[in-house]
Amino acid sequence: MNEFNTKIRADIKKLLEENDKVFTTWEGGSLATGYFDEYSDLDLAAITADDVIDEVFAIVEEYLTENYGIQHKFRIPEPNWHGHSQCFYILEKSPETFYVDFLIEKESAVNRFLESNRHGNAVVWFDKKGFIDNTPVPEEVTFQKCVKQFRMIKTYMPFTFIDVQKQIYRGNEIDAFSIYYSLVNRIIALLNIKYRPAKHDFGPRYLHRDFPLKEQELIKKLMFVPTLEQLQLNLNEIKVLYQELITELEDFFPTVKGREK
Repeated sequence: MNEFNTKIRADIKKLLEENDKVFTTWEGGSLATGYFDEYSDLDLAAITADDVIDEVFAIVEEYLTENYGIQHKFRIPEPNWHGHSQCFYILEKSPETFYVDFLIEKESAVNRFLESNRHGNAVVWFDKKGFIDNTPVPEEVTFQKCVKQFRMIKTYMPFTFIDVQKQIYRGNEIDAFSIYYSLVNRIIALLNIKYRPAKHDFGPRYLHRDFPLKEQELIKKLMFVPTLEQLQLNLNEIKVLYQELITELEDFFPTVKGREK
């Protein structure tokens, strides 16, 4: 880790650890998953008393402003999908690909974004109250979520095939490509269920870490399409792949530990 990364982490850790109402802080992201490199950002999470979230954001923002300058800031409007508070900072004085992703969870919150089979092994800065728990998402919970996603895709996908085909016939390239890529994303979702069920909802993110090389090359081929003619060929291939995956997953879901679909 270079001097910049070492310093900014040490300084923010000191700021947060000195605050009695900040109980736990850890890093997730590439550091937690073992993929940290020179292009990585800072994925920081903290657990605080319920009533100090704005105060903690202000402390970190003051430090960033004074030492690096804040070029751009985005705080996700609340309530957001995960129920926590989150803000992103691009700094004026930092490496080109660096930004700070700061998530604050209330002490009273339930979901912690710490499950090891989804988020890796948290790199703990400090844990005053023993909140850190890397227990994986239970198999049963993952199974039920995968079944739900599988059913949704199976129900909707046939209509999407028709919508792509009609736009190809009409020569509407923008519409055809737009709908086609939603098909590719659903194929990726089915492959996620097959190869990394705990990350079934990750979309194409980080699939190079989990998919076999053959499947990675297939996704590349499906995503880079120069013409409508090639789009038609790919569509035909996707239809075959879709049926294969549906058949395989239909055989899998009813038999795992005797559970029914």
